[in-house]
Amino acid sequence: MTKLNKKFIWAILLGVATTLAISLISDYRATLDALSRFKVIYLPLILGLTFLNYVLRFVKWHYFLNIINVKLNIRQSFTIFLSGLAMSVTPGKVGELLKSFLLKELKGVPISKSAPIIFAERLSDGIGLIVLSLAGMWYFEYGKKVVGLIALMLLAMVILLQFPGFTKRLITLVSRVKFLQRFEQVMHNLIDSANQLLRPLPLLFMVIISVVSWSFECIAFYFVFTGLNYDASLLVSTFTLAFSGIVGAVSMLPGGLGATEGSILGLLVLVGVPRNVAAVATILIRFCTLWFGVLVGLIALMSNKRILGFARKFEADSPASDAVAGE
Repeated sequence: MTKLNKKFIWAILLGVATTLAISLISDYRATLDALSRFKVIYLPLILGLTFLNYVLRFVKWHYFLNIINVKLNIRQSFTIFLSGLAMSVTPGKVGELLKSFLLKELKGVPISKSAPIIFAERLSDGIGLIVLSLAGMWYFEYGKKVVGLIALMLLAMVILLQFPGFTKRLITLVSRVKFLQRFEQVMHNLIDSANQLLRPLPLLFMVIISVVSWSFECIAFYFVFTGLNYDASLLVSTFTLAFSGIVGAVSMLPGGLGATEGSILGLLVLVGVPRNVAAVATILIRFCTLWFGVLVGLIALMSNKRILGFARKFEADSPASDAVAGE
């Protein structure tokens, strides 16, 4: 069994365990009863809204490629982007470096040049989720300090990357440590690309796209409640999903498994949603976002034998840091 298969199996087992835990915490029978009342007719709409999120996030990916002068046709770029979704259940989503690995194999792009795109994607997504959660934080008076601290940390990173000369001097200083010496040039390359990607105007543009793209998933969550015949406001849906997305990202767990579900369930109960409805809504939205994304990513990988072969080579190689250093 390959390492990649093992990772997927463990992620699936963790997902199943999380779903069972949610069901048991919320009264197993009541949860099943609420699930049986879900109107399946809403499922295509929910999945369609989720896929719109992927399409807009692809726009960011392709735009970032153009910024660092990596030219791909739309079909290749879209296939590589969707393939990265299969790695959403890796810790901290580091498996999304698969996209950089594929660029190296297909176009000879150094991993250290394209890897900052994954960071820029996650950064713009994080800021977008913070923006979406703001109204709910003020209305429900919850999470202001946590999100405020995260926002300050993200702002500090963005500001630091506006001064690549200073950052590179820090890297040179740190690289005096023998173990880190082999990463010095790679880190310099990473900083150069990150500086291009995170300039104020491109970053602002990407954050706007992130806000719009993640709004589609928040609307999808609203229709989950509609399908359950429960009247939850769009504000509740948006705040719960956006804030929980931040929690899941900070947790660095594979796909945010456990942390995101626990946050969604806890917040829904906090704002007055019955526990069994909250449990079913949590299970459904995670199936229609995280696991749907993994499925789409796997289909994208399987659809292109050449890319699938490179993906197998990627998972057989050393850990992510070694892959970047050994480019």
